Amino acid sequence: ISDQTIGFDQNLAPFPLLPTEASKLAFRTNGMDYRRQNLFLTQGTSWGIVKKSAGQLAGLTHAYHRLNEMSLYTILWHHTSLENGLHLTYPAGNVLPKEFDPMKRNWYLLAKSTPGIVWSEPYTDASTGDPILTISTAVYSPDGRFAGVTGIDMYLPSIFDWLQLNPAWSEGAEGMLIARIREGDSLRIQIFARMNYQEDSRHWDKPLELESLKSEDTALFAGFLADVAAGKSGIRIMRYKGRKSIWTYQTSLDYQINTLMIVPYDNYMHLVDQTEKIIWRNSQDFLIYSVMIGLLVIVVVVIVSVKRAKSFTDPINNLALAGKSLSEGDYDAQARVNTGDELQQLAEVFNQIGPKLREHEKMQNALELARIVQQRLLPKEAPKIEGFDIAGLCKYSDETGGDYYDFIQFDEIDPDKVSVILGDVTGHGIGAALLMASARSMLRNAIRHNAYDLSKIMYTFNNELTADTDPDKFITLFYALLDRKGKTISWATGGHDPAILLKKSGGETIMLKSEGVPMGFVPNMNFEQAGPLEMQSGDIVVIGTDGIWEAENEAEEMFGKERMMKVISENSHHSAHQICEKVVEEVIAHCGQLPQEDDITIIIIKTT
Repeated sequence: ISDQTIGFDQNLAPFPLLPTEASKLAFRTNGMDYRRQNLFLTQGTSWGIVKKSAGQLAGLTHAYHRLNEMSLYTILWHHTSLENGLHLTYPAGNVLPKEFDPMKRNWYLLAKSTPGIVWSEPYTDASTGDPILTISTAVYSPDGRFAGVTGIDMYLPSIFDWLQLNPAWSEGAEGMLIARIREGDSLRIQIFARMNYQEDSRHWDKPLELESLKSEDTALFAGFLADVAAGKSGIRIMRYKGRKSIWTYQTSLDYQINTLMIVPYDNYMHLVDQTEKIIWRNSQDFLIYSVMIGLLVIVVVVIVSVKRAKSFTDPINNLALAGKSLSEGDYDAQARVNTGDELQQLAEVFNQIGPKLREHEKMQNALELARIVQQRLLPKEAPKIEGFDIAGLCKYSDETGGDYYDFIQFDEIDPDKVSVILGDVTGHGIGAALLMASARSMLRNAIRHNAYDLSKIMYTFNNELTADTDPDKFITLFYALLDRKGKTISWATGGHDPAILLKKSGGETIMLKSEGVPMGFVPNMNFEQAGPLEMQSGDIVVIGTDGIWEAENEAEEMFGKERMMKVISENSHHSAHQICEKVVEEVIAHCGQLPQEDDITIIIIKTT
C-alpha cells in the first residue's frame, strides 16, 4: 500500500445520510467517515491506471451505507479489491500496514478460485486488530474476465450480540458457529466463532488458531457427528468439558457454517424445578380467582348489553347512511357518532376516508396528465430516411416511466443525418419522468450547438445534467448517428448497454461498444465516438433497455439477450415497427402473470 492514503471524495458530493449512534457503537471506532470510501493503491500502481475503475465504483458508497443500517452490530468493513491494484474500503478513516496486499490475502485467493459466495476462516483485521471473518465473492468484467473480489468483514464477537439468554440458565452456556472439516474419510468439527471470543495475542499477518469440538461421551458424540454430516438438526444430552450438557444444533448441507448452543444440564433442571413449584403454588389461587372473575364478567355483560342495545342501532344507522352517500361520490359525507366507544372510533376512521379518496382521485388525475404529457414527448413517428427503416416502442411499467427514446433531425445542420437516441433514467414514476423531460430538452440543445460531434454533444449534455440533478440520479444513454449518404452508423454511449448489430450476411453479431460513464454522475468526463461503420442491406441494429432482457417469469428466469436476438432474427423479414412489437409481445408473454417490473423500450434500425 502506498505511504499516502488517497481520500476518495474528489468527485463525490457528501453523502447526505449520517450514521446513527447505533452504527458508531457497532463499529467501536472513532473518526470514521460514513459518507466516503478510502482508496488504497498497492505498491507500483499509479492513479492513472485505476482512475476509471475508481469513478465506476464511486456509487457503492450509498449501497454500503444502506447495508450498515441493516446490519449495525455485525459488519466491520466493506471492501472491493481489483486486479489492477485498486483497493476500496468503507467507511473511510482506516489505516492499513504498508506491506498489506489484498491480492495475497486468503479471502481474495479463495474467492478468486471458488465460484459463488465463500467464507474465510477467522483472522485478525489489519487495521483494528479485531478478530474477523470475510464473506466474499469474485467480480467479473462485462466480457467475463475476472476483475477482482468484493467482500464484507464481520466482527466475530458481534455475531452473538443478538443472543440474550435467560439469566436463570445462562451461566456456563456457550453459543458457537461450527464448521465441518473433512479429513479423508473422517469428519472433524471446528469451532469457527464463539460467544465471548478472546485472543490474547494477535497479529494481522498470522491466522487465528481454531479449536476442535469434542466430548467425553464418544458414542453420543459420534451420533452428533453423523447428524452434522447429514445436515440434520437436533438436541442431544452429552458431556462438554466434563459437564453434562444439552447440545442444541441446527445444521444444513447448504451452508459451510452451522450453529450450536451448549447449556449445562443442571441449569435446565434447576429452572424446571423452580417452575414446577411456582405453578403448583399458584394454581389453586388462580382457579379460585378465575371462577370469581368469570361470574362477575357474566353479570356485567348482561347488564351492559341490556342498557346499550338501543344505543347501538342509531350510530350504526348513521354509519350506513354516510356509507351510502360516500359510495355515490359524496366525499364530504360524515358519520355523526358520539358514543365514546369503538363505534365512535370506527366513525372517526370512516370520516377520514372521503378526503383521502378525493386526494387519491386528484393524484390519479395528475398521473394521467403526466402520462399524456410524457407520451407526447416521445416521437409520434420515426423519420423517413432513404436506406433505413427505423422504429421505436416504449411500454412503461407505471403510468409514467424513466425510459426515453428520440429521433432528431436538423435539416439546417445536415439533412442527410439523423440522431437515434435511447436513455434509461434511474427508477421510474413521476420523478424519473420529470428528469427524462429535462434531459430531452438539454440533449436537443447540445446537438444544435455541436453539429453532430458526438463526443462534444455527450460532454456538454453530461455537464448540464450533472449540474441540475442530485448525485443519486443519473441516466444511461446510447446515441447513434445515421448517415444516409454513406449508409453508415456512428455511436457513443453513456454507461448504457451496447447496441447490437445483426449482420444479414453470415449471421454475425457485433456489439457496438464505446467508452463512457453514466450521464449526470461525474462532470467533465470524456466520451468516445465510435464508427463510422458501413451497413449492408438487411443488417439490423437493436438498441434496448434492461427492462427487456432482465424481465423475469415466475421461475425467476430472465428473458435474456439471446432470446431477444432469436426473436429478431426470426422476424427479420418484417418491418422495423413489426419487429419492435414482436419483441415487446414476447417479453410480456415470458413474464406470464407477473406484473411488469421495469420500463421496456426498444429501437430497431433496419438497412433497406
